[in-house]
Amino acid sequence: MEFERTGSREVLQLVSTYLSFLHYAQTSSGRFHNFMSYDQVWLDDMGSDDCFGRVLWACGYALHADLHPNVKKVAKELFDAGIRWIPFTQSLRARAYMTLGCYHYLHFEPHNEAIRAAMVDIADSLIKEYRFNASQDWSWFEGVLTYSNGMLPRALCTAYTLTKNQEYLDVALESLQFLTSVVIVDGMLHPIGCNGWYIKGYERAWYDQQPVDPLGHQLSYLAAYDATGDRKFLDLAKVCFDWFFGHNSVGEALYDPVTGGCYDALTQEGPNFNQGSESTICCLLAQLNMQPYLEKL
Repeated sequence: MEFERTGSREVLQLVSTYLSFLHYAQTSSGRFHNFMSYDQVWLDDMGSDDCFGRVLWACGYALHADLHPNVKKVAKELFDAGIRWIPFTQSLRARAYMTLGCYHYLHFEPHNEAIRAAMVDIADSLIKEYRFNASQDWSWFEGVLTYSNGMLPRALCTAYTLTKNQEYLDVALESLQFLTSVVIVDGMLHPIGCNGWYIKGYERAWYDQQPVDPLGHQLSYLAAYDATGDRKFLDLAKVCFDWFFGHNSVGEALYDPVTGGCYDALTQEGPNFNQGSESTICCLLAQLNMQPYLEKL
């Protein structure tokens, strides 16, 4: 995304570096390692479902992006080698990430029926989970709200844009409305805290709030805006974006303009001042995804 924005050769080199790392991380079975020691030895036999889903999302986006064909060739090889694992991936968030990966892949190869079938199967599985778990007062895919909740409605919104399956959009908007009722309080985003989450029937946790959640909420609202054209979703996306820059329950920014990094969490006392890679990537993605919409606000 940053290369498309800038055309920077330095950024293109980073694309190559990161893609090379993913190539090295892929196992012979098509899955991906997730933990490496400082001496470049893998510490796990196979990474998590979450790790796998995120890699497919990244490789799918690389195929969709305005990148050199050689880069896309490697991304496609990684994706194609891993696709066999899609039916066996149980994590709901991993399924959401894989849906996004397939969505972007289909912009590269619109007539690839295997990828389209995989995307539909994943989206259908999310619908099934929603129908099983949702109730009148709990319009959600499982009996708990944890992390990256917004990615689930986003996945269905994006699947809808390619399939025009109205049920995908209906469930996406129903679940997003429920999520909004929980996390948007007096015009401010209050992500579910990781110290206890929010189990149905119990009190929600307010802290610690992690950057992966405002990103997920923002992306979900942007997808809903793209699917419906309803301005309220764009306004809500901006509320989530502003969380990184101080419009949050503590009133302190998590983005660090000196380093370009992002603090790891928002606690009751203020930011956790560690700047981890996931948090920084979430903040960068929030900025890159929001930029095309700023002129509409």
